[in-house]
Amino acid sequence: MCNDYFVIDLEFTQYTKPTGKPRSFFPEIIEIGAVKIDFGTREAVGHIENFVKPRFFPKQAAESMEFCMITEEDMKTAIDFSDMLDNIKHLYVPGKTYFVSWGDDDYDVVAQGCARHALANPILKEDCLDLAAAYRMMKGGRNTAERWAITRQRQRSKKGSYAVNLRKGPASDYHLPKLFMRWNSHQIQLIMAAIYGGHN
Repeated sequence: MCNDYFVIDLEFTQYTKPTGKPRSFFPEIIEIGAVKIDFGTREAVGHIENFVKPRFFPKQAAESMEFCMITEEDMKTAIDFSDMLDNIKHLYVPGKTYFVSWGDDDYDVVAQGCARHALANPILKEDCLDLAAAYRMMKGGRNTAERWAITRQRQRSKKGSYAVNLRKGPASDYHLPKLFMRWNSHQIQLIMAAIYGGHN
């Protein structure tokens, strides 16, 4: 079966100082951008663009919002974490949709948020596709200048998210869904086979 693709980019809180980390700190999602891509047509068939209310660590959320250029006015439209999950479930179908992100941070942050909010995680780990790993594989495992250009444009540490935010728009043509959609179905299937041993 040929699965569709749910390409996601999350902004979330982080704690980077050497000391003073709050007890039980975990990264909270403060913004989501996502697009669902039809496997056959490679066209976008749905999207999500929402700010998300941080619940547990407001001070760290304020610092991260400043870094991400998210304003208090933006957050007036923010939705609850549970509503964000509902929006994801409208587009992502377990076992029938690949959960595509640049690196594995986005899945981990969703999973942690679900655990702390005592909610079921709608994302299956086996549906996850690490686009960064796929890109490296397609380039023969080389850390190309093109790949690192994406990282530098984000101006993030290696602990952060490397995907381009959908709301603010791409700084170049290496917008995550655009990069993904540049590949044809055959390339994608070869990448999937290499990562997952041919399992679809």
